[in-house]
Amino acid sequence: MRVVAGVVLVLTAHLAGAQETPVLLRLSPRVGDTLHTRLEQQTDVSVTTPTNPAVPARTLVTTLTLLSRTIVRAAQPWSSTVLTIVDSAALTSTDAHAAAMTAQAQRALTGQQLVLQLGADGTVESVRDKKGALVSRAMAEAIAAMPAVFPRRPTAVGQQWTREMPLPSGGSLGARGSGYVRATFRLDSLTRGGSSAFISMRGDILPDSTQQGVELSGTITGAMQLDRARGWLTESLFVINLKSMLVPPPATGLAAMKFVTHVKQRLRTLDKR
Repeated sequence: MRVVAGVVLVLTAHLAGAQETPVLLRLSPRVGDTLHTRLEQQTDVSVTTPTNPAVPARTLVTTLTLLSRTIVRAAQPWSSTVLTIVDSAALTSTDAHAAAMTAQAQRALTGQQLVLQLGADGTVESVRDKKGALVSRAMAEAIAAMPAVFPRRPTAVGQQWTREMPLPSGGSLGARGSGYVRATFRLDSLTRGGSSAFISMRGDILPDSTQQGVELSGTITGAMQLDRARGWLTESLFVINLKSMLVPPPATGLAAMKFVTHVKQRLRTLDKR
């Protein structure tokens, strides 16, 4: 019995030591790999007029599903160049007045071919179309879905790091005005051998100091799984809760409007050969 207990203690100590050994978290896909991804996002936006309670609240629900392929064209220690092709896009909205706009956006997304320059820390450094022209921020956000999350130094299980990221544009979150996210990330665990890393995050949404006429606040939580052997995120889930108040200048005579937004986004890398 003592021998068995001793063996258990040795194994436990060995595994604990492996968990404490710092590892490098980074995007490092292999040239020639094709990564099939599925992005699902639902956005609920509630709009109210605080100064006029008689006006009923309006709630809009928008869903987006993107199936795409990402082909790794080049890889350097500090960045990678990938080609992302959107095979299909499904966009729906409960706003009957936006039907034409929704259909147009769906057609614009389907078939898109974008060249992304991705930093090893997950930063989307640039996005261009197949002709080499820079792509709009809104289009880049819709397709890239890649947060800047990784520290530049090796990290041990339990360690945290903080990053600041721009808030996605108003079109994708229903927000009015600009802001940024101050998020704290944590390396929660590693699989045996360190082939996969599990990362969580929690952050606050803060307004841009130069923004006028808009009040903005909110939170974001998320979880990610990084395949370190593959050099790519295999799954991520983010939940965003955002409140914004648009206060027009008094001279306009327009009433203030309050927006409460809830976003749930899931990204998965599918195993297709």
